[in-house]
Formats: sequence, structure tokens, C-alpha cells
Amino acid sequence: MKVSTLLPSRWGLGVMLSGFVLLGACSYTHEGIPAPACPSLPAAISYKTNVLPILQDECYRCHDTQHYQTLALGTFNMENFNEVKYWSTPANGHNGQSWMIGNMLGDTNNGFKPMPYDGVHGPDACQIALIKAWVDAGAPNN
Repeated sequence: MKVSTLLPSRWGLGVMLSGFVLLGACSYTHEGIPAPACPSLPAAISYKTNVLPILQDECYRCHDTQHYQTLALGTFNMENFNEVKYWSTPANGHNGQSWMIGNMLGDTNNGFKPMPYDGVHGPDACQIALIKAWVDAGAPNN
């Protein structure tokens, strides 16, 4: 079937093509899809309720008693609250950032090592924000 049989004139073809161009321009955007927002942080962050489950799920595969004893992977035993507390305190000479948070954020500019080492299996940005808020509150054992 010829286009000329569908449209009575060149004018109709021009209108149709213009419509397709405008439709395409309206549906295309240069903006990326925004990242999902983190849920609001609780007023009081609990180590046992909020932080510990994240550490267990995301960090214990390297930072548990077994790996700590063999020094195979993590020399930081997150199963021991006293060590978590120690590594949560600000590190001297590292812009006041704690070793734990600096490493989780991968802040190599300030001398931290990106965690996790594989760069894949670790806390997400919202979980790190929650842990950082707990650290900023003094890392209480609550």
C-alpha cells in the first residue's frame, strides 16, 4: 500500500511526521532515574535492633570469630562489640572519620580501604547511613 493512498496530500504527510517527532521528543528525557530514597532513620538507633543485623548479614562472612582467629580475611572481629566500638571511634589523621565507616564508604582519599573487598557484597548506602548515624551518636551498646 502506498503512503499516497493513506494521506490525501503532502501536507498530511508533513503533519503526521511532525506529530511523530513531537511525540518522541516528549517521551525522551536526559535525566536519569533517581535512586530510591532511604527510609527515614529511627530517632534512636539501636545496636542490637538496627546495626547488628546489618553487620551479621553483610560483614560477618569475613569479619567473624573464625576469620579473625585465622587472620584469613578480616582482622576485625565484628562479633565482638568492644572491637566494633573501638573501630567506630574517629581515626587520627583521617578527617575524624572512623575506620569502620571510612572503609565502608571506600574513602581511599583519606587512607581507608574499600569494604567489602569484592566491592559487591556489603551494606548498601542506606545501611551505611544508618550505621554512620549510630557511630555519630557514640556507638552505644543498646
